[in-house]
Amino acid sequence: MAEVGRGTVLAGRYRVLEPLPSDLDGVSVWRATDQILDRPVRVRVLQSGDVAPALDAARRAALVTDARLVRVLDVGTHEGVGYVVSEQIVGASLAQLVEHGPLTADQARAVVGEAAAALEVARRRGVHHLALRPSVVHVSADGRVLIAGLALDAALLGVPHGDATATSRRDAVDLVRLLYTGLTGRWPADRDAVLQVAGMELAPVLDGAPVPPAELAADVPNDLDTLCTVTLGGYEDGPHSPGDLVHELEPWGEIRVGRSADDAAARPGAGAAAAAAAAPADVEAATAPVRVPRQSVRTMFDEAPPGVVRPGTPPPAAPARASGLPTSASRVDRTSALPAAGAAGVAAAAHGAPAPAAPTLPASLPPVSAGHRADGMPASVPPAADEDAWGTAAWGGGDDGGDDPFPFEQDEPDGRRRFDPTAVVLVVVGVVVLIGLVFAARALFTLPDRGDPGGGTQAEQPAEPPASEPPAEGEEPAPEEPAAGDVPVVMGIRTVNPTDPAGEREEEVGRAIDGDPATFWFSQTYSRPDFGGLKDGVGLELRLAQPAAVSAVTLLVNGTGGNVEVRATAGDAPTAGEVLASGPMGPETALTFASPVETDVLTVWFSELPTMADGRFRIELTEVTVG
Repeated sequence: MAEVGRGTVLAGRYRVLEPLPSDLDGVSVWRATDQILDRPVRVRVLQSGDVAPALDAARRAALVTDARLVRVLDVGTHEGVGYVVSEQIVGASLAQLVEHGPLTADQARAVVGEAAAALEVARRRGVHHLALRPSVVHVSADGRVLIAGLALDAALLGVPHGDATATSRRDAVDLVRLLYTGLTGRWPADRDAVLQVAGMELAPVLDGAPVPPAELAADVPNDLDTLCTVTLGGYEDGPHSPGDLVHELEPWGEIRVGRSADDAAARPGAGAAAAAAAAPADVEAATAPVRVPRQSVRTMFDEAPPGVVRPGTPPPAAPARASGLPTSASRVDRTSALPAAGAAGVAAAAHGAPAPAAPTLPASLPPVSAGHRADGMPASVPPAADEDAWGTAAWGGGDDGGDDPFPFEQDEPDGRRRFDPTAVVLVVVGVVVLIGLVFAARALFTLPDRGDPGGGTQAEQPAEPPASEPPAEGEEPAPEEPAAGDVPVVMGIRTVNPTDPAGEREEEVGRAIDGDPATFWFSQTYSRPDFGGLKDGVGLELRLAQPAAVSAVTLLVNGTGGNVEVRATAGDAPTAGEVLASGPMGPETALTFASPVETDVLTVWFSELPTMADGRFRIELTEVTVG
């Protein structure tokens, strides 16, 4: 067995840099780097104990995806030493957070609530932690909860696996122990010595149960105090799964544990006292989310009231107007709040030049009142009859706008709107598409012409079977064909793993009998066809709907080689009984028996792994049938 130390390169990829603390015997933890992907990783080297079950547990944990669970990146062996590679763990553990005092009730609720939600995700994938303790729950500076050691720590500690109810209850109780620790800073004693925590003060015990947390810490809410007392008491009460605990704790707020300490430590000259006394207001201001004004897509198409400008929309351009005003340079500029002379005077005054004189209206200009004319038009618009007299002759302008760079056009009345053909075009296109679909449907579902002499088409009528005629006198009736025998039908399947009672990728084994060759069940991947020397093989137990005569088993496998055996035995004893058929595997492996066997259970035992296209060894079984 190889010695792992500083500078060791595991599997030619992970370079070990420096040791990290570990609370498990026979396990060393190292900070390392992945030389292929150039990223920091965390490596746990399994030096003693049940290495094979621990590696299988780590592989099962890698199947669970949740941001709050530390990801398992790689599992393998190096010169006889097992190792598990995971992402780096950031943030302080719960044990470190309560060293200087318990958490507030809302923070303890939030931390344990997030941990319970993550373990509920794992429970629904058939994976449990079973070794929860304050050292495996971490809280990062940005308020994220990380849980390490899913399934792996329990295998290293030798925690026995029970049924689904017992394992879910154990994780729920251990989560309540973490809640008790967060509220009081003390670890409630466990009857099972496996979960005793070293270096942490134990909670006092009264009548065989921990003292209620409200007697050890102030400001503990009644619901949390009752939850801890009932769950850790002598009765099987309280939550029975992490999901039940989530319902007991929700809702919870944002996690700020450790933020103030990190902010205070980052200030120049700050010490431990400053880190512990950081103001919550500073934390909230530093971590307050940036609010961005948003607008839904639906409101973008709603009619906005007049005068409302939508975000990101440029102001509407000034409407063009047609007018009989003069087009010379001396005409009034209506694009400004000042007359042309006034605007020019302001500009000239700004440069120290004398302001130009204002234009003088001709004597022939008709008087215009400040209100409306007699014909109802606004006073600012002169009568049409006088337009040529004072608009063109008197001012010397033209109708085409002359040299005015911003000519105006008369506003269109509100009742006149330009015709928009878009709606008509869409309707026409829709009608054409609908007609095309009707003709296509008729072409697909109309029977072809059979050549009716009358020129019409006639649907083909199904031919009626000829009526059976009674046998002639003296002739014996023909014997009826015997009914077909019972066809073997696979009603259930499960995996058989000699090193793990839970099986091997049990949650995916149903793909081998779903009738879909595109899906498959696959085993763990190994570097050698003999399962890396960790086990004798893996198997599948096939349960038939009823006892039937079985003469063959057909396997559709990705990969070639290896060896497979079929026995008429249950999965509890996969290698017992006579081998009915065996041989190497290929894309379609037909294992035919020497003679039919009457049975309701079969075990397919893979004693050697086939070779995959990538050169590694595993089983990818797309379909298994019994005949």
